[in-house]
Amino acid sequence: MSFKLTGWILAGALSAFAQPWASAQDAARGIAVWQKTIGPEDLPVRVAGISFSAKANTLRVADNPPDHAVKLAEAAQAAGALAGCNASYFHADGRPLGLVIADSKTIHSQERAKLLSGILAVRGNRIELVRAAEFRPGPEVSQAVQSGPWLVENGDAIEGLDASKRARRTVVATDGRGQWALIVFTSPTLADTARILADTSNLTGWKVRDALNLDGGGSTALWAADGFSLPEYGHVRNFLLVMPR
Repeated sequence: MSFKLTGWILAGALSAFAQPWASAQDAARGIAVWQKTIGPEDLPVRVAGISFSAKANTLRVADNPPDHAVKLAEAAQAAGALAGCNASYFHADGRPLGLVIADSKTIHSQERAKLLSGILAVRGNRIELVRAAEFRPGPEVSQAVQSGPWLVENGDAIEGLDASKRARRTVVATDGRGQWALIVFTSPTLADTARILADTSNLTGWKVRDALNLDGGGSTALWAADGFSLPEYGHVRNFLLVMPR
C-alpha cells in the first residue's frame, strides 16, 4: 500500500509524530545523530540521519570489493570514521554501476543512464552534489559516487517519482551552505521520500536544498561511532564515510 503524504499529514501529523527516538550531538565535530518517526500511527515512516558540517568533516568513499567484503561498521571503524552509510548501486556480481572514485583512484567510470542522475563528489576541500551531466572530472576530485534518482532540487521535490513501491531508502542531502546529512528511511516510496525531505526542515534542523537517492533496499545501512548501527543485508559494494578534517 502506498503511503500518501497528504496536506493534512504535512500540516498536522508531521508535528504530532516526528518525535525523536533518540538523538546525540558532538558540537566540537559538528555532527548530530538523530532518529524520528513521521506519518500516521498506522503507517509510519521511520527516519534516521547523521547531520554534519563540512567545515569540520568531509566524505570518503570506501570501496568494498566482493573478494574482500566487510560490513559498514567494520569498514568505518577501520578507517577511523565518525559515521557512514551505504553508497551507490552495483551489479549482482559486485561490479559498480556509475562513477566511483575512492581516494583519487577511479574504480568505475561515469555512465549515462536516466537513473544515475547525480554525482556526489569531494573536489579539493569541498563536497559537491551535482547533476551527472554537469559534473567536471579532474585530478582535484578525490572521492565520487554516481547514483539517483535526484529527489530534491533547489528546495523542491522532483515530480514524477515512483509512488507505488515502498522500500528502505538511503539519501544524501545538503542545504547548499555546508550542512550535509546521510539519511535512511523505512520504508516510503520514492515520491514520499522526496516530499518528506522538501517539506520538513525539522528532520535536519535546516532546509534541504538538494537530495540524491543512493542504493537502498537490503543495501541500506547507517552507522555512527556513538554506537548507532542499522546494518545492511548482505554485500554492499561501497560506503560513504564521514571523516574528521
